Amino acid sequence: MLARLPASLPRVIEDCAVWAHRRRRPVIVVACAVALTVAFCAIIARNIAPVSLFDAPLHPKQTTEVAQALTLWNEPFTVNAQSTQIYVAARRRRELLVRLSLADLPHGYVPTTADVLQTQDNPLTPPEVVDDRRRAGIEGDLVAGLRRIDGVADAAVVIAPASGDSFADAGERSPPSASVQLILQPGVQLSATAVAGIRRFVAAGYPGLNADKVAVVDGSGALLGATPDRAAARESRIQANVQSALDGALGAGAAIVRVSVRTAGSEQSVQSTSVVPHGLLDADTGSESGAENGRKLNKQRTTRHYAYDTIVEHRNIAADAIGRISVAVFLDASRVDASHGAAISSLVRAAAGADLVAGDDVVVESVPFALKPTPVIAVAPAPLAQAMLPVAAVVLVAVALGVTLWPHRVAHRDSAVAGLRSSLDRESPRTAAYVLSTLPRATRERVLASYGPLRRASIEACLQDDRVR
Repeated sequence: MLARLPASLPRVIEDCAVWAHRRRRPVIVVACAVALTVAFCAIIARNIAPVSLFDAPLHPKQTTEVAQALTLWNEPFTVNAQSTQIYVAARRRRELLVRLSLADLPHGYVPTTADVLQTQDNPLTPPEVVDDRRRAGIEGDLVAGLRRIDGVADAAVVIAPASGDSFADAGERSPPSASVQLILQPGVQLSATAVAGIRRFVAAGYPGLNADKVAVVDGSGALLGATPDRAAARESRIQANVQSALDGALGAGAAIVRVSVRTAGSEQSVQSTSVVPHGLLDADTGSESGAENGRKLNKQRTTRHYAYDTIVEHRNIAADAIGRISVAVFLDASRVDASHGAAISSLVRAAAGADLVAGDDVVVESVPFALKPTPVIAVAPAPLAQAMLPVAAVVLVAVALGVTLWPHRVAHRDSAVAGLRSSLDRESPRTAAYVLSTLPRATRERVLASYGPLRRASIEACLQDDRVR
């Protein structure tokens, strides 16, 4: 193997070693620059290289759901042939996972009727298993429909089939029922009409299911569509009205409103009776006179009839009847003048409207608000800045080479000028002028500048004579 190498190769290697030894500093700088460039390119390639977005494989329907979101966000991605994994740039993986988590994507996979029909059933499969698969497919169809409702982030449906013997009487069998859990988006509240529509939607999707047998709860387990709490509803309404009015007048965050509604607490029954007179209705006047045993008798009689109404009032007070309302308003002392308290109190009563009556409390106080810490958000480098990083690296390497090589060039040039001058010191001014006339002007000026005044003047005179000739 070594015999096949050219005979001049050792000489070339030796020359290269000598050349590198004479120029140690430039060679070291270039080697470091090349190493840094290679490391930088490796880091860039690693960040740009596609990686799997999820650690576990997805169902094709989940992959489609995530792909639609990435398309709307204008994020580049690729999908494998089996539609079970999505690949994105490594530097974008963390941010995309956070955004997908905030968007509640992907939803948990729930098999639908189409998936169940693709399953090949064995002829010996028990009917109960077939019914369970069919019911699971219906539950998946209902979940897919509920997820498309505005304000619903996710949903779960569980259907309990009718129990009991199919040949038994209707009173001995329990009808089918369903449980629905809705995960609502932040700040979303479903109206009673929407909840009733969801009950009908679920009931219509399963044979024999009645809407009254469908229970709908939210993420906290609270029953949706139940009879609303009058006190809580009034608190929310008054607080929303007053808060919106103060935000519009004072600016967002300048005021905090809290409303407390106290109810009667227990059911009460009150009966009151009142008499209302209407004046004299009629009158009967009579007189009698006579004498007995020498005595005289004179008697007068007057009878008056008055008209009046008797009113009996029965009043029942429910336990949730509103007893008293208290409104507390906190003003930011740094933004709102405390002297405006009376005007703001009047504004609160006007914004609450008919909900506030005589006897209800409205308290307005000015207090300093606590400062909210400003979160520090790391900003990802812009694409243009990332594209300029390689250019900046090349410029940095060029500057380093220039700083390293320029002193060597200057030193080499100065050494050449000194050697030329030392060789011309032994020559006559005319010979020196002849040699300098063949050199470039810049080199000639540097050699002349190194001489004393007399020597320089004599050489310049000879140069001038040569030019005249």
